[in-house]
Amino acid sequence: MRQVADYELEGWIHSYKLTGVSQQGCVQRMTWQQHVQYAIGHTINDYFTLSPAFRLHTSIQILLNRRWPRDQSIFPDPSVYWQVYHQIVEHLTMVTGMMIYDYPVALYENWKTEVTGLDMQLSLIVQAVWQQRGNPLQMKVQKFLFEDDPEVVDTFVHLVNVFWHSAFGRPPGEIEVYALLEGHRYSFTGESLSLSKSADYVSLLVDTWERETQGGDRGSQQIVGCPRGYLR
Repeated sequence: MRQVADYELEGWIHSYKLTGVSQQGCVQRMTWQQHVQYAIGHTINDYFTLSPAFRLHTSIQILLNRRWPRDQSIFPDPSVYWQVYHQIVEHLTMVTGMMIYDYPVALYENWKTEVTGLDMQLSLIVQAVWQQRGNPLQMKVQKFLFEDDPEVVDTFVHLVNVFWHSAFGRPPGEIEVYALLEGHRYSFTGESLSLSKSADYVSLLVDTWERETQGGDRGSQQIVGCPRGYLR
């Protein structure tokens, strides 16, 4: 049975845009985009770990400042550094402000399930999962991206749909993806998603990923493991 992890697929998709890969396939330096994604992930985790009473008196900007990269030289120029910072603060504040009183069912957990129809064990990092108001059996699955990437969004949606059907026998209530740099929000209801289309998408993607990474280009598979502890 094939072992497939969502972060490996996402890292492979991003790998074509990365530079600074050594012969061993490990990224020597994180890009500034990766640094920002790292800060976003930890900030969201820090914020929703707090009880609602503490969230009311805790600015998301303060939490972000603890994680934000200090080295401006990794950015194209100082103006980009501050522009990105202010946009992320603005959009994080807006998004988290809508969920001050809610408790997530899961927060940055690694879930696994066997997808027998595709002969794979699928591993999925769930950034945030929420019970839907009025229907606790339905779950909203959230992902927070630094910047908009339609291919990553599509991949995540299809992976979640396949995962939920395999693990729970039904689609998720909703899949919600935020691209924080642009302030974009994507929302997909589970009932609008075709399982057969998602399964075909995942099968083709995994076949291509395996063919390319096992065909001598192992670097893109190893990229995603460096550095460890990266909250995707």
